Amino acid sequence: MALADSAFSVDRSLLEKARSALSARADLYCVIGGACAGKSTVCRALAETSGVALIDMDQRIFGGFSFDPKRHPAVSAWFSADNPLAWMLSRSWTDFDALNRATNAEYLDVLADELLTAERSGPQLIDGGFTHPSVLAEVFAPSHIVCLSTTPAESARCWETAEDRAQMRRWIRALPQPDAMWSRFLEFDRKMSETMVAESRALGIAVIVREPEMSRTTLCDVVQARLGLRHSSTTPT
Repeated sequence: MALADSAFSVDRSLLEKARSALSARADLYCVIGGACAGKSTVCRALAETSGVALIDMDQRIFGGFSFDPKRHPAVSAWFSADNPLAWMLSRSWTDFDALNRATNAEYLDVLADELLTAERSGPQLIDGGFTHPSVLAEVFAPSHIVCLSTTPAESARCWETAEDRAQMRRWIRALPQPDAMWSRFLEFDRKMSETMVAESRALGIAVIVREPEMSRTTLCDVVQARLGLRHSSTTPT
């Protein structure tokens, strides 16, 4: 399925629908940020210490959500490509960025559907999945969002050496011109992280930079305090 670059635009109607559906929910929290900044580690820890239910956006985007090609054209074009990874990396940065903004709105649409239909009560913590705070903040209060960041060098080191990133390295190395594709992947990853931090700061979203000497416990405590989550003895279900 082909999609013209001009079609990579945010569907405002999806954002309005999600905002209308979730505006009454004051118990939704989001942790976003660049690769290797500690999002999943923090979210798992907060789910244990605060009793919040955890929503893993990566799992849902790549295996849990059902996307409609007519309603979600950006995600559908990406996922239906012969090689989705090569398709993404073949785009210019401008088109890549516009595509991700469009997909963020589509993710919010299906997330709103899940939150409306799921039999859940109590606070929900959303782990990652969103690359553009400017889109996310149209639905969630900036005070309920935290953006984690790390240095470009640490992020690149993580992509190049971490065991849990090995599959991505293998996928990219299997592409034509693997060295060029790896360089582009790291460049896009760096620019995407920079965009998240810049948009977060412009919107008043808390940005927490994970310094190399910062322990996981300290990072979790800082995020928990910024989101205003309380400790709980109840384990989430």
